[in-house]
Amino acid sequence: MEQRDMGMAFLLVERGYNAGSRIELKQFPISIGRDPTNEVVLRDAEASRHHVRIKKRGRLFILEDLESRNGTYINGDRVINSTLDNGDRILIGSTEFTFVAPDSGIHIATDLMRFDMQLDEPAGIKGPIEMEHPHRHHFRRAVRLDPSTLANNVMSNTQAISDIFNYHSNLIVIKDLNESCNTLLKSVGKIISNASRAAVFIWSDQTRQLIPYAIKNFKESANGFLLSKSAFEDALSRKQGILLNPEARVTHEGRSRAILPVCHNEEIIALVHIEIDSPEENFSIQELETSQALLQRASPIIESMLLRKELDSWLFGIIDTMMSTIEAKDTYTRGHSERVSSYCMAIADELKLHKDVKRLLMISSLCHDIGKIGIPDAILKKAGMLSSEEYAEMKLHPTIGSNIIGHLPNAQRIISGIKYHHEKWDGTGYPEGLAGEDIPFFGRIVAISDVFDAMVSGRVYSGFMDQDEAVERLMSEADLFDPEILKAFARACEKGTLSLKTSTQNNEIDAELIAHTEITKINKR
Repeated sequence: MEQRDMGMAFLLVERGYNAGSRIELKQFPISIGRDPTNEVVLRDAEASRHHVRIKKRGRLFILEDLESRNGTYINGDRVINSTLDNGDRILIGSTEFTFVAPDSGIHIATDLMRFDMQLDEPAGIKGPIEMEHPHRHHFRRAVRLDPSTLANNVMSNTQAISDIFNYHSNLIVIKDLNESCNTLLKSVGKIISNASRAAVFIWSDQTRQLIPYAIKNFKESANGFLLSKSAFEDALSRKQGILLNPEARVTHEGRSRAILPVCHNEEIIALVHIEIDSPEENFSIQELETSQALLQRASPIIESMLLRKELDSWLFGIIDTMMSTIEAKDTYTRGHSERVSSYCMAIADELKLHKDVKRLLMISSLCHDIGKIGIPDAILKKAGMLSSEEYAEMKLHPTIGSNIIGHLPNAQRIISGIKYHHEKWDGTGYPEGLAGEDIPFFGRIVAISDVFDAMVSGRVYSGFMDQDEAVERLMSEADLFDPEILKAFARACEKGTLSLKTSTQNNEIDAELIAHTEITKINKR
C-alpha cells in the first residue's frame, strides 16, 4: 500500500464547497482560484479567477495575493504577501482553509503490539506509522463533533449529570496517571454500553506524538483496534471529535469508531478512541454527549498528572546531570549512588513503604553523596586514610549536599537522606550527632545502605568484603543503626532481593522513576 509523504503540507477546507476535505500541497508554486487552470480550483463565486499563489522557499511557505478583487485574509487580517504558520486560517472569497505544516504530522509512538492494536498497513512497518484513510474503507463522510456543544447538551439530562458526578468522584481520589486513564475508560464503557474497546492516547504537542497510554476491552473479541491516522489528524487540527460509521453495504469492515478529545484550556491533551464491532449498532448521540462531558470534567485531573510527570522528568534529568558531574570528579562514586538507592528500595519493600514514600526515598538516596562536589579533589581522591583535618573536611559533604538540594521544589521531603546518612543510632555520627529516632527516617535507611556498599565495593582504605561478611559486620555493629531497619535489611539479604546484582531498574517503582516517565521514554525513541 502506498504511504503518504509525512513531510507534506495540506489545507483543510473548513467552510465552503467540499467542507471537511483535505487538499495536499505537492508541487510548488500552487495557484488557487476559480479558473480551471489553477492547481486548486475553487467553486466559489466570490473568489477571483486567479486568487492566490502558495510558494515554498526552503522550510518556509509563502502566500501571495494575486491582486484578487475581494482580498485574501490570514487569521482575519488582509494580506498581500505573508508566510504561513501551522494552524493559520486562510479566507479566500467565502472559502476558509486551515493550513497544516508538514512537521505537524502525527507520529504514533512506542510498540503498538503492547496494546493489541491492528493497523491497516503491511506488516513490518517501523517508526512513524501511516494508517488507513477513511476513503479506503468505504466510510461515510466523517461526522465532526464539537466537544463544547456535546458536553453542554448534557445539562438538561439529570441522570447523565448524576452519572458524570459519580464517575468523576472516582477519578478525584486517584493519584496515578495510568490508573486514572484506565478508570476513565471503564466509565466510558459503562456510558456506551455497546462499546467493544477503547483506548486513551496522550498527545504531546511539542513532539507531535500520540502516545498509547491505556486500553480497555469491554467484550471478548479477536479484533484489535483499527486506527485512522487521518481521523486523528483531523481531531487534533480542528480540536473536535470525529465519528466514523461504516456503510451498511460493507460487511467485512462493519465497526463504528469515535474519537473524543480531552481538552484543557482549549488545548487537546489526549484523545479517547472508542469502537463498536457490531455492524448493526452505532453510537448514540446521548452516549457521546455524556462521555464528552465526563472527559471535560476529567481534563484538569489528567492535565495535573501530566504536569507532574513532566516535572518528574525534569527532576530526574537534573539529578542525572548532578550525578554525572560527581562521577566525573570521583571515580568511586560511579555506580555507588545507584547501588545505595537499590539497597534502599529492597529495605523499603521489607518495610512495606507506600509507593509515594519509596519514590521520595529513591530521589534522596540517589542524591545522598551529591555534596562531594564541594570537596577538594586532593581529599576526595586520596588513596589511603585521611588525616584528621582532611576527615573534618570530608564530613562537610552531607551539609553541602543538603544546601545544594535545598533549592529543589519540595526539598524538605527528600533532604533527610542526604544530610543525615552519616548519623549513628548511638549519637556518634555527623553532622549534628543525632541519636535514635531523632535521626530522620530516610537518613537511617540510607546510612545502612551506604555503609554496606562501602564494605562490598572495596574502598582502598577499608578493604573488600563479600556480601555475607559485610552483613555479619553490620549485625555486629547493630548499636550504630536503627534496629528495625537493620532487621529489614537482613531479611532482604536472606531473600536475595538485596545483592550486588540489585539494580534500580529491576524494581517496579524504580523502572518507572529511573526512566523518568513512560512519556519521556517514548519521546526519546
